[in-house]
Amino acid sequence: MTSARVRAECLEQTNRSILRGAPLGLPASLVLANILGDSTPTSSRIALVVLVTGANVFGLVSVWAYRVRRRAGVEITRWWPIPAYGFLVGIAWSSVSLFGFPGPEHVELRAVIAMFAAGVSATQIVSAAAHRAYFYAAQIPLLGVMGVVFLASDERVTHLIGYAVLIYGIAMVSLHHDVNRIVVNEIELKHANRDLIADLTTQQHQTAEMNERLIAANSQLTERALRDSLTGLANRPALLDELERALAESHRTGAVVGVLFFDVDRFKIVNDSLGHAIGDELLVTLAARVGAVLRPGDTLGRFGGDEFVVLLPALADSYEAVLVAERVRGSLVEPLMLAAREVAVTVSVGVATNLHSSDGAGDLLRHADAAQYTAKQGGRDRVEVFDIELREKVQRLLDVERELRQAMTEGLVVPWFQPQVDLATGAIVGAEALARWVHPTRGVLGAPEFIPLAEEVGLIMQLDAMIIAQSIRARVALGNAGADASFRIWCNVSPAVLARGNQVQRLEGFLATVGCDPRGIGIEITETGVLVDIEAARRELTAARRLGLRVALDDFGTGHSSLSLLRDLPIDEVKIDRSFVRDLAVDPVDEAIVSGVASIAQRLGLEVVAEGVEYPEQEAKVRSYGCARAQGWRYGRPMPFDELVACLGLAGPAVPASVSAPA
Repeated sequence: MTSARVRAECLEQTNRSILRGAPLGLPASLVLANILGDSTPTSSRIALVVLVTGANVFGLVSVWAYRVRRRAGVEITRWWPIPAYGFLVGIAWSSVSLFGFPGPEHVELRAVIAMFAAGVSATQIVSAAAHRAYFYAAQIPLLGVMGVVFLASDERVTHLIGYAVLIYGIAMVSLHHDVNRIVVNEIELKHANRDLIADLTTQQHQTAEMNERLIAANSQLTERALRDSLTGLANRPALLDELERALAESHRTGAVVGVLFFDVDRFKIVNDSLGHAIGDELLVTLAARVGAVLRPGDTLGRFGGDEFVVLLPALADSYEAVLVAERVRGSLVEPLMLAAREVAVTVSVGVATNLHSSDGAGDLLRHADAAQYTAKQGGRDRVEVFDIELREKVQRLLDVERELRQAMTEGLVVPWFQPQVDLATGAIVGAEALARWVHPTRGVLGAPEFIPLAEEVGLIMQLDAMIIAQSIRARVALGNAGADASFRIWCNVSPAVLARGNQVQRLEGFLATVGCDPRGIGIEITETGVLVDIEAARRELTAARRLGLRVALDDFGTGHSSLSLLRDLPIDEVKIDRSFVRDLAVDPVDEAIVSGVASIAQRLGLEVVAEGVEYPEQEAKVRSYGCARAQGWRYGRPMPFDELVACLGLAGPAVPASVSAPA
């Protein structure tokens, strides 16, 4: 069965073949008018010319419609113009032969006209040969009408012409089978080739498009592999690669290569208090600030977390690297705007160069990191330059960090307790739990020797939780030994713990687990810890008081002191820092401060506790100002749990293993 597209191709070719010759009809009608002799009546000549002209006008109109529709992209499916045109042409030319040239003297002319009409038919055979229906539609109307018309004549010769026309048509029918097979094969082959070429072209386009996508994807993957996803800066592998190239170039040219290593001071507190989204925004904004002050050719990258590295190629000397480091630090003097709030940010910067070293990229980065570590130990928001002495110092600090982690694991970090006395009665009514590290070789280390390190390396929350848990167990043990129910142990809470949120809820669960009355525990917070996120602090402190815990504002006067804290925060007590109590008996300024704070606190309904009381004169002063309690060496230094038990004159309860000092 002939395929649909072969039939469509055949129909299109047939229409094109038939209609292509239609424009010749008009000149032919003019020639016809001239060759008709005077023997033909005028009316007959006019009728014949009109007939021929009408047949060809039909062809012209069909040509015009065909071209318009093809240009519009419309597929031609109409078949009826083929037999209609053939029928009209057959009638027209047979009428011209018989009625335009009657008589035996015009036999030759009639034969010529019949041969012309048969020739028109022959031009249609190849195009119509692909399908028999189209072949019959093209041949039968033209040749059949002419043959019938000639056979209807009275003249013998004209009969013979009619037979000849019919025989010609029959011959064409017998020839059609072979022509049909050839033409169908050619059309199918043409379409197959066209489809193959189209498929190949499509595949080439698809392959080219896929190659472009693969190239773009590889480029994006390469870019992503070398870029930090958050800030868009160079990442660690890209920085190392760039530093290796810079060092190789410096070996050839002798130029100095520098590295700045810096991170955000107290970034964990900001992240915990304001949320990770704000923390990410801080890093992006900081990267933009720092990038704006670097030199052309310098490379800023994010090394990980809140750590950044600046690669400084082609330096004149180490001093130039320090100048760039100071610009980096100075770029953050103005607070950052994060989520419609101002956040003050500082960075500690370490500087290292290859001026006096032939170390590789990894070593140079470690040197800069060591210098940055020293900058933090020195108070933060500063620049430190690496040298041999610094390397040894940093190594010692790293050793201490390792030892601290091990000590916490082995239970060597424990609370010691400093008594608090009631100034009215002189009785010990409480104790402050202070972290101590019982070092196997260095003895007992105070909090200032390891708490800053714990904050820096991210151990402070774990350490705080450990000391608070041991202090609560100690309070339970004291209660079991007969301590008064009003005796209270005070636990210090770091800013990081307070800012994290939901800590009171966890503490409530632990109190219930160990069976400790919340009224036997107090928590102390510093002004600095509150100011990190005052709203979060207010929520936590409110929850603590609701639970039954007592809240004290510790070291009042040493931070960003604000009397509004006394008014706005849900606190019960104010602890005056030891720095104001130390010279209380001899310094009028300290006297004015202590008496003023005590007076204001009492008017606000807050109790006042004096820290650092060592002498009777100091005790007399703070008592005269209305301080309710005091603590200091006059009443006892920080002591282990068993000494506290003895100091309280209790029956000697079993010492909780978690708060006992090792032998």
